[in-house]
Amino acid sequence: MKSGQVLYAYRHAIGGFFEFPTDNARQLLPKHLHPVEPHHGQSVLSVMAFDFTSGSVDNIGPYGELVLSVHVAPRIEAGRPMARAAFYPFLVGTTTKDSRAHAIARWHLPHFMADIDLGFTVGEHDINVAASHGGSPILDMRITDYQWGPVEHHYQAFMHDTTGSYMATMALRGAFSENEEERGEITLHPHAFAEGLDIDGVNTTPFRELWMRDGTQTFDPLDTLHPGAR
Repeated sequence: MKSGQVLYAYRHAIGGFFEFPTDNARQLLPKHLHPVEPHHGQSVLSVMAFDFTSGSVDNIGPYGELVLSVHVAPRIEAGRPMARAAFYPFLVGTTTKDSRAHAIARWHLPHFMADIDLGFTVGEHDINVAASHGGSPILDMRITDYQWGPVEHHYQAFMHDTTGSYMATMALRGAFSENEEERGEITLHPHAFAEGLDIDGVNTTPFRELWMRDGTQTFDPLDTLHPGAR
């Protein structure tokens, strides 16, 4: 690894991309970011779930993570790989206090401030994740596979809080499957975790499904885009 990079290892990283109203997307984004629209009036909600086995710093140990994001336009910069996609994570949930404190301090990510439960059930050609908090369901999502192959994909994530605006550049490596067969599904339950998200406006069938196995997620040092208000 290069100096300053942080590496996380995972068993599974799964994601679904779902259309939802652009009006709702704009409510979730800071004013300097703009949602990507696959169709006029419809933006993209990303739901990602990770089964992490370890992290290279802060001794956070194994944990699960659930990330809700809006797709936004990536930044193009000389000397850096083209990002496959860019996200604004508007809420993150983790299964442990230590992993939550680590992500808030290091990456300025907005979090649900209590441990959640994440359960992964792996089938022959699909994987299911069930998220809950205090016995109340948050969401259930099923992602299906297609053809598998090794990849290295680059992504960007944008963060914004009272201290400023930031960009994280990351690389995901591992066995990868992607499809647009529309075989997956999601159920979003009424819960404080999804506050601000119009769950009735979210298409329950993903137009794209991602699944990575036995891989790593590597973050470059965080870029500061704008300082916070004095």
